[in-house]
Amino acid sequence: MEIHQCADSDLLAATIHSVQAEWMLVGERIDDSEIHRTFSRAKAIREDLKLAILGPRRDWRRCERWQRRGCRVYLEDTADLHRTAEAIRIAHELGVNVTDRSFFQLLQERSTGPTPHLTRREHEVLDLLRRGLRNQDIAHALHVTENTVEYHVRHLLSKFGARSRLEAVERASAFGLV
Repeated sequence: MEIHQCADSDLLAATIHSVQAEWMLVGERIDDSEIHRTFSRAKAIREDLKLAILGPRRDWRRCERWQRRGCRVYLEDTADLHRTAEAIRIAHELGVNVTDRSFFQLLQERSTGPTPHLTRREHEVLDLLRRGLRNQDIAHALHVTENTVEYHVRHLLSKFGARSRLEAVERASAFGLV
């Protein structure tokens, strides 16, 4: 992989044409309107040009916006050159989009809400729910009363905003808790 720096957007067309660039990497100091303008001009020269952006860590809105616009790689602006080049290589070879974990977690939290905090006992009850056990069986397995199990199940339903045991297990699974 070769990297050619082009600080002047007026020279971008010539650079893309002369080196047959397949990717355009943009740093976080460039505002969105300039990225859009520059990338549009670059795509006029090379239709299959792909975009990679380095952006501020907590700016998930910008990450989401650029992914909707076709950005294939979006990493934190703290990513070093080796990591950035590796992300571009993976996106190119596998034909996938690559997003930093921090942005992915923020986007996931935005769509599902923050991960609920569960007590040790709630984790145990959730695991037994996932296995399909009834309250009576859970009570026997944990050496507690059925009322205690019902108490924990109510708390799990509330924490996950679920209407059923199955829905609570599905949401816990989406959070990676089971």
